[in-house]
Amino acid sequence: MTQKEWETDEDMMMHKYEVHKKLTGWVIEKLKEEGISAKRTRGNDSNGDILLINPDDIPRVKEIVCQIQNKYNH
Repeated sequence: MTQKEWETDEDMMMHKYEVHKKLTGWVIEKLKEEGISAKRTRGNDSNGDILLINPDDIPRVKEIVCQIQNKYNH
């Protein structure tokens, strides 16, 4: 895979943030499809980018994230 040539470092950083933003929203939508309430965090939360409304959903969310990683990283 070739690395894209960016005009500026800022262009590269903006692209990375845009991808991250879209990925976070996509994961929240996937969780919603599974009946799991979640929302995007703000303020560079050190606990992560997605807040689960019900802590009891954590084991299922870990399973879903693992499935996503296996599907798209292999």
